[in-house]
Parts: sequence; structure tokens; C-alpha cells
Amino acid sequence: MRHTRMPRLVAVSLAATLAMGLSAGCGPEDASGDGAPGAQSPTGSANPSRSAAPPPAGRSQAPTPRPSSATPTARPTTAAALTCDQLRNAAVQTALVKLPDYPCDSMRLTDGHWEDEDGVQVDLQPQCAIGHLVGDGAADAVGVVKITTPGTGRFYTLVVWRNDHGAPVPFATESLGDRTPVVSVTVTRPAVTVVYRTRRDTDPPVANTLTRTAVYRVAGTGLDEVSHVDAPYAGG
Repeated sequence: MRHTRMPRLVAVSLAATLAMGLSAGCGPEDASGDGAPGAQSPTGSANPSRSAAPPPAGRSQAPTPRPSSATPTARPTTAAALTCDQLRNAAVQTALVKLPDYPCDSMRLTDGHWEDEDGVQVDLQPQCAIGHLVGDGAADAVGVVKITTPGTGRFYTLVVWRNDHGAPVPFATESLGDRTPVVSVTVTRPAVTVVYRTRRDTDPPVANTLTRTAVYRVAGTGLDEVSHVDAPYAGG
């Protein structure tokens, strides 16, 4: 019996090792210690939304309930305002706050860049604004990241970082769609105004035909569009 059980034990051990390796998700980056809300998972996810296509840009959708991103208590209203430069080495998602087009358990930029073993790249864009968005007295930040996939996808996402004692912590995200570069971001408390290129639902995705000015407000871990105005754009 001993001679027949040993191969089985070895096989079971190898199967378990492979399963652990396959469970590793978007990368080893860890957002622990950054004050992100919620407990962090020790391993990444398996890229659950890689195959899901985002809704067509330009289509208005009814707001849906958002999960809550808890705000820490006893936060000082005298905390120094965040700066756009801080975002270059900040976390962009946590166990609760996800990038809609590429969710991981956690992700942190290094000099404005992150990349996984599959070639997916996340890059901080130059558009950034500082202002009061979360509802306390500390000035928060909003910026844009571009998610580049190995194919043709170029997904642009708004990210709001709350001011946690002077440190940026991901608080809310919202996808702007595929190949929709951002022109500018401004904050008028408590709203975010974003100007970006997009297209009509009936236009091919290879070209942008509209410049959209959209107003968002933070809602849970996302941003809900309050309104938008479109103008023709001939830049392609």
C-alpha cells in the first residue's frame, strides 16, 4: 500500500501548486498601508472583466446603486491638499474600489505606470484636478488613467482619490469607454467636469466625432453622470 499511495500524494501536491499559481491575478502590487477602505485580499483576481466589453460611449444610462466606500472617521479638515504629483505613485484600486475595465484586488502605480505579465498597461494621464469631492474638509484629487490591452483597446477611466491625512487613497472610479481620450478635468465642489472625445452610438469605433463635456458626482465607489453636452469634433 505504501508504494501505491506515494504517487497519488505527489500528484495531489502538484495539482494544488498549479491551482495556487493560476489563482494569481493582476500582479503582486499591494495597496496595504495606504489607508484604502476594506480588507485587502492576499492574492489578485483572475482578471474577471477582461472579456467584458464596456458599454458604447455616448449612451446615457440610468444610475445604478453603488457599493459604499467607507470614509474614515475623525479625518482632520486641516490636512494638506493632495497634489497631482502624488498620484504618480498612488494606488489606483483596492479590494473595494475597482477599475471597471480591468479590476484587480489592488494596483499601485510606479512613476505613473503599471504593467502585468499579460502585457496590460495602466498609465496615469496628465489631466488632473484638486478639490473637495468626498464631503469633508480635505481637498481630494481626480485624475485619469488609460488601460492599454494587448489588442486595440485603450480604455480611459476617471479616478477619484480621497485625502486621507494628506495621502491619496482610491475612492471612486468611472469608465469613459474605449478610445475616448480626455481633454481636461476640473472640480467645482462637489462635481467633476470632464471634457473628452467620443462618438455617437451609430459611428464606427475607429474615429471620434464628438467632444463631450460631462458633469459627474461621486456616488458610492463610482461616479454618476449628472449631465453632458456634445459638440461636433472633426479631429478623428
